[in-house]
Amino acid sequence: MLEIFLSIIDYIFKLAISFSDSGFFMVAKFILAIYILVLFVDIVLLLFFRGLGKDLRKMLRGADLPPLVKSKFELQWNKIRDRLKSKNQSQYKAAVLEADSIADEMLKKIGYLGKDMSERLESANIGQIENLEELKKSHQVRNRIVYEKDFSLDLDSAKEVIKSYEEFLKFIDIL
Repeated sequence: MLEIFLSIIDYIFKLAISFSDSGFFMVAKFILAIYILVLFVDIVLLLFFRGLGKDLRKMLRGADLPPLVKSKFELQWNKIRDRLKSKNQSQYKAAVLEADSIADEMLKKIGYLGKDMSERLESANIGQIENLEELKKSHQVRNRIVYEKDFSLDLDSAKEVIKSYEEFLKFIDIL
């Protein structure tokens, strides 16, 4: 009985080996390989079009910041730095206003809600933006420049304000 069972298993094994060496099985393996390759490409394309990059940016930064052209912002930032080289107080104020505008634009692009930058900063929490408190203080200086006619801004204060905006822009990887 055991011999018959072993001979049946041996026959099935030989049949499987001969089938795996057959031309039909080779064609089936080739078609299956192409199908798996197409399936893999489809999965990659679905992830790409679904927005995997967006999900990765959210995971790494805590917010979705769309890919931006750094050179554009670096040029703007260089103009702001050039304004600080001037001896004119109005240039310091203009530098602060421009830096605040860039930071506000970035907060909008990241997705912070609010009708103005103050509201957007209030909607953020300290875990999302490293220098949130400094950014709020810098924005208060910007508000004083806009709303107080006789507000005076010296070079050291302007540099301190610009530095907080710069830290924020470096944090979100714009500079």
